[in-house]
Amino acid sequence: MDSLAERLRWARQKAGYESAADAVRAFGWTKTTYADHENGHRRPKIDQLKRYAQAFSVPWLWLHEGGPFPGKVKKSAAAQTIPINGEVAAGQWLDIDVEMDPRDFEQFPIAADPAYPHDAQYGLIVRGNSMNRVFRSGEVLHCLDVWKAPIEPEEEDIVIVERIRAQASQREVTAKRITKRGKLIVLSPDSTESKWKPIEFNPKEGHDGDEEVRVVAVVLATYRPIRRRK
Repeated sequence: MDSLAERLRWARQKAGYESAADAVRAFGWTKTTYADHENGHRRPKIDQLKRYAQAFSVPWLWLHEGGPFPGKVKKSAAAQTIPINGEVAAGQWLDIDVEMDPRDFEQFPIAADPAYPHDAQYGLIVRGNSMNRVFRSGEVLHCLDVWKAPIEPEEEDIVIVERIRAQASQREVTAKRITKRGKLIVLSPDSTESKWKPIEFNPKEGHDGDEEVRVVAVVLATYRPIRRRK
């Protein structure tokens, strides 16, 4: 197969999707964009190729450059679940050397998003009300690690923020809504409680006063477990 479009079509069919429309519905892609890529009308960008490769379980470099056929193509990884790695709670500072063990947290059947690498996805349990207009305490946030996945936070995304107080050796992990104001990044709560305040910092400097600030993940979705009566 000489063209990228032919390789993309082959990978989609081998992954079990009879038509382009089937794949578009399964992964939530834009119909015209994917059709243009598979028909050869437009060449996909690298981040799009990586999403297609992850969805169809083929190497993205093979889609990009061709070469020998890849090995057996597996079905979509949608059935894989993500691990619940910890909690996210504004205002709760923990010692940096306190390690979270995922085995200490209840696990939930949250399916991985096949558009992104499985090892870049994890869950965090919400504690507190700093974002209670969007999700409640006890819900689980489906997070995507920005260092492991080809994604950049966009305006109005909900993101996971890590703040570190170096002098006190403390760390806080919280959820915020991201916006920009000039050169500043603004990370805002979305709460009925006025006590929660936004964080503002210059991304080139990476700190808010004496605290180091960084965005570590984008929230893809929320999961709300229903507690059954015993």
